[in-house]
Amino acid sequence: MSAARDAVETAELVRTGALAARDAVAAALERIARLDRNLGAFVHVDADGALDRAAAIDAKVARGEDPGPLAGVPLAVKELHAVAGWPYAMGSVLHADRVADHTSTIVARAVAAGAVPVGLTASPEFGRASFTASVLHGVTRNPHAPELTPGGSSGGSAAAVASGMVPIGTGTDGAGSLRIPASYCGLVGFKGTYGRVPRGPRHRGTAENDHYGVLTRTVRDTARFLDCVCGTDEYDRASLPAPPVPFETALDREDLRGLRVAWSPDLGGAPCDPEVAAVVGDAAKAFIAGTGAREVPAGVRLESCGAAFRTLSVPDVHAELRNAPADRLGSVHPTVRRYGDAAQALDADALVDAHEARARLVEVLAEAFGRFDLLLTPATQAPAFAAEGPMPTEIAGRPVDHWGALAVTFPFNLSGHPAVSVPAGWAGGAPTGLQIVGRRHEDARVLAAAAAFERLRPWPAA
Repeated sequence: MSAARDAVETAELVRTGALAARDAVAAALERIARLDRNLGAFVHVDADGALDRAAAIDAKVARGEDPGPLAGVPLAVKELHAVAGWPYAMGSVLHADRVADHTSTIVARAVAAGAVPVGLTASPEFGRASFTASVLHGVTRNPHAPELTPGGSSGGSAAAVASGMVPIGTGTDGAGSLRIPASYCGLVGFKGTYGRVPRGPRHRGTAENDHYGVLTRTVRDTARFLDCVCGTDEYDRASLPAPPVPFETALDREDLRGLRVAWSPDLGGAPCDPEVAAVVGDAAKAFIAGTGAREVPAGVRLESCGAAFRTLSVPDVHAELRNAPADRLGSVHPTVRRYGDAAQALDADALVDAHEARARLVEVLAEAFGRFDLLLTPATQAPAFAAEGPMPTEIAGRPVDHWGALAVTFPFNLSGHPAVSVPAGWAGGAPTGLQIVGRRHEDARVLAAAAAFERLRPWPAA
């Protein structure tokens, strides 16, 4: 939607001195001031701090030093990620006055690589919705169709990147919160193998389904960002080592010819809007034909894991609510409040049942990935809905609950598989995405597949 430069292009120009980081950041700040009044992507902007950081990068370049692979790239930070000295409300009135006293590893490593954080982007309260609206910040809108949602919970970052305000924005994905906004906004949203992007410090994550990542307009931007932030972190016991071959390098090395690729519009039973299924199905066929892959039957039927996911997630939300002032609890979003109520009734049997359901899911997917190398599905089952919500209660004529509307995304949070959404086309007045899922730890293959599809179907479509 914008002629704004992508992250890799910006960084290379800044590193060579062809573009001043201060000019790149000033241009981003101008776009934010001009565009965000109608979108509500940002909840905090630190213009002075960003310009000062950019000036320091320019001074490095002038001294002949390399400021890093993300040099001068304006970065939006989802408000669930802490930046020391910035507000840290996490979309909740419970923390409306809180200021962060630490910086999340994902942000600190991006800054060390030369990125310039310009502000915080909106999230629904504690990230617990697939549209981005909160009592604290109001409604965030889709740049392609302002009456529609950009998705959630990383909707603020998605709106900021899709509108061209910034080239890159951090996000989280606990049930699809990177892939859903990517689908609805025509972006790349990659959820790596569990632990791929470190989540320290102070991330609770007792459900072990939260993944950190980034929203970009190109796969190469995503790969470069990952190369800058991945690697073990003593603050995150689940964090994984960086891969031996950088993700950006692997984009051009992976050979997809002959790979066994399966297409499933529904993972064996989830409802999918017919328009979405047709658009994404066509994209899946184009991917298979264009890469020289070999289509094989999916043969996947996942049992409903919504109750298990909710049970495992309850303690994380309870941790935010248990010490909350009583006079503020009434303003908490009903979805969040229901988690709090569920915490009071949680018992050992429910936890055991949830862990057993997760184990069965992992077993089913392990067997499935013995039959194929990549799994293609829609990234969202329904077109983008109203910006104010609520989430769909019916898809393709079938009633769905909260988890039924996320049936193609959250299972891979429970299982920890890498998955990416890439733009597939349009449905219902907004973009819709193709989801590519791979085996755990085969993140490079998933990204290479996304890059191959990007070459086959450049976005935005001509």
